[in-house]
Amino acid sequence: MAGAPVQAYARKVQLPLLVSCAALAGCGITDFDVTQDIIEQRLQGSGIPAPLAGLFPIPLNLDLSAEIAKRDSGPIDSITMSSLSLVITATAQPSGDTDDWSFVDEIRVFVKSSQGGSGLPRREIAHVTAPGAVTTLKFTVENDVDIKPYVDEGSIVESEGRGTAPTDDITYTGKAVFTVHPL
Repeated sequence: MAGAPVQAYARKVQLPLLVSCAALAGCGITDFDVTQDIIEQRLQGSGIPAPLAGLFPIPLNLDLSAEIAKRDSGPIDSITMSSLSLVITATAQPSGDTDDWSFVDEIRVFVKSSQGGSGLPRREIAHVTAPGAVTTLKFTVENDVDIKPYVDEGSIVESEGRGTAPTDDITYTGKAVFTVHPL
């Protein structure tokens, strides 16, 4: 019978401990998303089949500090890209014209540091391959790449494209979503 009071005591201690742990977990800052719009861009068309330029303009400015400061999140552990998409707009579509992404074979998006002599390597953060005749280009993101060190140093986002230039100009906008992971 000596064991019964010990078990009851252990149950009494465990319950408040579980409640305390659950309460502490609920008090932490959770991950949050920061969305960055990509302003409208124009890609020059060509009446003659020609290779797509090596650099495909995807202007992303990864200065996320103002948005993070609004959240009062405290120290940041990491930042990852969650999604990237480009949507063809009607700006360069005269009457009867239709545009799509079928001229693209592949686009790869990279991040690198803007600081000379940085030890950070250039890293791929998103890519798309042979999207076909669609008006929205949805990238596959490398969501295991922590871009926080790049943001801290001042990041540069650049891309490389393969394919043939579109037969006429196209315009597009886009959206990138980054997930911020506080400590």
